Amino acid sequence: MTHTAYEKLKDRFRTIANLGGAGSILYMDSMTAMKPGSDNDRSEQMMALASAGHMLLTDPVVKDWLDESESNTASLSPADQKNLYLMRRQWIAATALPESLVREIARLETEGNTMHTQYRASGNWAVMKPVYEQAFKTSREVGLILKDALGFNSAYEALLDKFSPGLKLSTVETEFAKLESALPPMIAEAMDRQKAQKKMKPLGTIPVEYHHAIAKDLLRALGFDHDRGVFYTGDMHPLSGGTPDDSRLTTRYNPDHILDGLYTVAHETGHSLYEQGSPRAWRYQPAGHTMGMDVHESQSMILEYQACKIPEFIGYLSTLAHHHLPRKYRKGFTPDNLARHIFHVEPSFIRVAADELTYPGHIILRYNIERAMIEGDMTIDDLPGAWNDAMKKTFNLTPPDASKGHMQDVHWPSLSAGYFPAYTLGAMGAAQFFSAAVKVNPSLPAEIGTGNFQTLKTWLNTNVHSHGSLLSQDELFTSATGEALNATYYLNHLSRRYLGRDWAP
Repeated sequence: MTHTAYEKLKDRFRTIANLGGAGSILYMDSMTAMKPGSDNDRSEQMMALASAGHMLLTDPVVKDWLDESESNTASLSPADQKNLYLMRRQWIAATALPESLVREIARLETEGNTMHTQYRASGNWAVMKPVYEQAFKTSREVGLILKDALGFNSAYEALLDKFSPGLKLSTVETEFAKLESALPPMIAEAMDRQKAQKKMKPLGTIPVEYHHAIAKDLLRALGFDHDRGVFYTGDMHPLSGGTPDDSRLTTRYNPDHILDGLYTVAHETGHSLYEQGSPRAWRYQPAGHTMGMDVHESQSMILEYQACKIPEFIGYLSTLAHHHLPRKYRKGFTPDNLARHIFHVEPSFIRVAADELTYPGHIILRYNIERAMIEGDMTIDDLPGAWNDAMKKTFNLTPPDASKGHMQDVHWPSLSAGYFPAYTLGAMGAAQFFSAAVKVNPSLPAEIGTGNFQTLKTWLNTNVHSHGSLLSQDELFTSATGEALNATYYLNHLSRRYLGRDWAP
């Protein structure tokens, strides 16, 4: 019977999900605890898990179960029908990729991450260039295969969909064009406005143990479930991973820039809360998985850029700082002075340290380069010069070395070409979601000002997290906000925050 075939599919996908979860835990361990001498062993483990999952998914019996289940979908609920649709889509993508390529992807992801961690600070391009070259070559190969298998218009669009299912290249082009038009004059005006403001007092060099004390209080306030997750610090790329019931997040602290690490905590906590809030009834099924990374980034940025940068939160942050910092470090931590630091606009080399207004420029720069690399319009020899030219054009800056330029991010050497647009689309979504949440909960900003994020967390759990992948992106945004994702809320948010008025197209 069809129901029996579908139940067999659910059992099979549960096993595949658990193999993926194990791989995610091993990956996070490699970024936080594993010693350098274990690289080869871990690479073998990751390849074995990827290969096992691929074999289970491409087993010929899976096609039979899919065909039988699809022939009698009337016996399935709408949610089960969506789950079946997602199963078929995963199967198509998996059967298109040969097992040898799946193993190679797992190896390159692991080794690329490890080598980037080792050589990022030195900017040793001579060592990393072949790593980047192979990563782009493999990403292009994957994109071309998925383009043909799933019917995309280009290899790059296939990679966009790999990270953000349903995202069309035309959407990125349209929304990024709006930002490229609106942001340069907005940045210029914001920088002119801040010249007339009172000069901000430096926050000073503060030992990282005090950063960590504040971060732990912030993590608790945001609602991170410590019974189902772990918080790491160290010299690693900030990230969140693991599984919904075994979440891992990391941050790194800079003694000279306390706010960087604290806002990274807010960002990564947003990712973890999304995973921890995914629908338990659909755990281990495609429909229970979080949506694409554009929605995932909206959940990180609704904390980092929206909730944790309103005036009420800045007052709360000042209170936390005064509670944890010795008197000699407190001088600059008044709400007004913190706000001047948080909203200071100044083009910079490093994406993760960029201010909110210039950040989209960093993403658009990377999007243009990675798209050209994937589509074959740029070679690895062109990449450093293209990066420097784009930085000069966008920010009038020339990176002094590769560590402050094209080698600063872990994404490309770890086969994540196609991911970067999700950051700015996520920022757009965050503005739209937060506007909707405040509209139905007018007291939300005041609650956040006391360190109470429960109302926001509940709204997100109900309107975003609990849906998993049961809705399409358009359905999710329309259900939660009344309209599809668009740049208007984001541009209004930026204009109000930095210029004091609504955005005028």
